[in-house]
Amino acid sequence: MSIEINSTGNIRTSILVVDDELGIRKILDSSLSEEFHVTLASSANDAIGLLEKEKFDIALVDVNMPEMSGKEFFGLCRTRYPEMQFILMTGRPKFADAIDVVKDGAFYYLLKPLDLKFLHSLILKALQEKKSSAKTGSYDAGIIKNLGAQYKVVRSLGSGVSGVVLLVENKGILHAMKLLRCCNADDNYPDKMERFIREAEMLRRIKNEHVVRIIDNNLRKTDETPYIIMEYVDGRSLSKYISEDKLDIHQKISIIQQIAETLDCVHGQGVFHRDIKPDNILLTDDLFVKITDFGICHVKGSSLTMSEQVLGTPAYMAPESFEDNRKPDLKADMFSLGIVSYELLTGTKPFQENTVCKTISALKNRKLAAPVKLNPDIPVWMQDVMAKMLDKNPDRRFRSCGEISKAIAYYLSGGEKKKLNFTERIFRSMLPSNSVWS
Repeated sequence: MSIEINSTGNIRTSILVVDDELGIRKILDSSLSEEFHVTLASSANDAIGLLEKEKFDIALVDVNMPEMSGKEFFGLCRTRYPEMQFILMTGRPKFADAIDVVKDGAFYYLLKPLDLKFLHSLILKALQEKKSSAKTGSYDAGIIKNLGAQYKVVRSLGSGVSGVVLLVENKGILHAMKLLRCCNADDNYPDKMERFIREAEMLRRIKNEHVVRIIDNNLRKTDETPYIIMEYVDGRSLSKYISEDKLDIHQKISIIQQIAETLDCVHGQGVFHRDIKPDNILLTDDLFVKITDFGICHVKGSSLTMSEQVLGTPAYMAPESFEDNRKPDLKADMFSLGIVSYELLTGTKPFQENTVCKTISALKNRKLAAPVKLNPDIPVWMQDVMAKMLDKNPDRRFRSCGEISKAIAYYLSGGEKKKLNFTERIFRSMLPSNSVWS
């Protein structure tokens, strides 16, 4: 095999694709060949012949193939080629197979149809883990370990840095299973496990129809991959709705009001979310809000701390969140809601930059374009409400997210046209000038 060099002068990663479907092979070749050296095989037997001649870093193997299945191929090759990472792919997932192959050393059990963007990130992670394994002499035990078979995998719902979310079925009921990757060699694993346990505890604690409910977990079982079983929300993330931009202004404001009401309830139970962003807000088809991902939430009065790192998504965090001595509070969630509101109503991410340092600087110093300049359909009163949420000084924001909801309800009920009574005058005086806008 001739060694290929990429544009940076490094040896190109070599990937073996084994799939009996010509269409899948073509798709993977087209999507991966620009960055990686890709070799195609239409059967496990052909792949075995290639492995005798060439060395590969990663094998992408279809599970359901004639003659020899991907599972059998993996079993045959895993001891012969221990340095090669295996990603198995299937359109007909069996939970027992997932347990077996990943427990035996496969890097991942990937469900079809393939998400090519996720597959690319998975390949990069597999390569990183391959390098780590070469240094430590140990291999990742995978995403699933000794997991009970009462849950049948339907398909993948998504993935994160530390694990994956699967759609599973048990006794005819669909649930979302959130799995934490087992990797005790990971220096951050204790923190990840701590956050995972915290999320389960918080979901049990919070009682609100707009917060994803927890059904079950196995966090007391040390011999199994940690998982949380949550209610399955048949819907999509707010980020998808933002990218499509098909909602009208009234629907968008209703979503903001629902989020504010939910956060007010969550804060009332002593919990601060700390990662409010469009990806963590789910919407059903009738635009009913469900907030998820409480993995880095903070409990009021808790002395529990995490390791020194940025917790949250910088482009959606409050400026004060980056101060060393600032304790998490509801005002930070409120600022995050302001950013989400701005993005939802204008289609613009207000503080997104290409580095964390630049993002932090923008959060602390940048004045934003007035929303009505970007979208004339936004009511001026809604712009005023957003200005108060997005004030750099937390003391000048609303006192609670409940006040945000009440402000929206007041104006939606025709508050601008009413003759103001004394209480309403006081309420109106709480709204800021346009000091946050450029």
